[in-house]
This record gives sequence, C-alpha cells and structure tokens, in this order.
Amino acid sequence: MTSEERRRIADCRIAVVGATEFIDSIRTELQQLGFESIQIISRSDKMPMPRNVDVIAENVNEGSFCLSKAATVPLILPFDFVNGAGVIVVMPEDERNLLSKPELRQLAATYMAGYCAFWNVEGCEWLRDSLPDIRNGLTSHAALKTAAHICARIAANIAVGREVKHFPRFYLCKNLE
Repeated sequence: MTSEERRRIADCRIAVVGATEFIDSIRTELQQLGFESIQIISRSDKMPMPRNVDVIAENVNEGSFCLSKAATVPLILPFDFVNGAGVIVVMPEDERNLLSKPELRQLAATYMAGYCAFWNVEGCEWLRDSLPDIRNGLTSHAALKTAAHICARIAANIAVGREVKHFPRFYLCKNLE
C-alpha cells in the first residue's frame, strides 16, 4: 500500500451500523487497515443519516435498515451466512429497491446460492447447505468476523478509489476461522 493510499484510508470517514458483535469486529478490522474516523451507530440508536461520511457499512442480518435507504455514499451490506459470509455493495448510482425487501439476509443468501448454482461456481456448496439455518435465523460468531473482515477490505478499496464489485455482483467467502 502506498503512502497516498494510507492517507486516503485515514481520511475516509465511515459509518458502521449493526449489532454490537458486528460493530466490535468491524471496528478492529477497520482500525488495522488505518481507518481513523469511524462513526458507530447501533441498531437501537434512532439517529438520522450521519453527516460527513464517505462510506456506510451496515450489517443486515435481521431487522430493518435505519440509514441506508437514503444513502448518497457507497453502502456495504455484510451478511452472516452461518458457515461463511456474503457482502453486497450498493453504490450511490445503483438501484436501491433491494434495500426495501423484507428478510434481506435470506433473500441475499438465496440469490447468491442460485447464482453460484446457475454458473457452476465451485466452492459454494457451504452456502447452499447453510440455507435452512439462515431461514431459521441462526447466526455464527465466525461468520460475523468473516463478514467484518471482507467489509473492511471493501471499504479500504473504496477509500483508495479501486474498483469494487457492486450489486448485482457480490462477494462470498467461507468462514476464515
């Protein structure tokens, strides 16, 4: 990483929304990458859209969005898929209908599993096998940590101006632990 990229990461302002477990994991990951301006918002906070942020990372396992629908910045949506994690990035110019869908975690898992099956993507069997657990609302600490890890790296790529995959494309990873 160049000194210019490190400076851009340090200057990038990121808002993180989610449950305490996710917030703790992603804060650690973001700080390790050099992010300095991290605004933490828990789901119980009834805060308006944060001002002066460049990226929003919002964990969407269960419950509704509190910030994302009106976001004018890149939005990173990490998902705990029990045996792994998935991430969808929604850029400001992208269609945001996805954000109003109920049970977004289950929808994202089904979409990603179907995509992998249709295109014969190898190494995605774990996601198909996890679908019943996802439907039943199970979560995993290892998957949350994996989601936070992927999310932080995507935020760093956005901060330094690298191209990132965004919806309808996605990121998928089996648990790192």
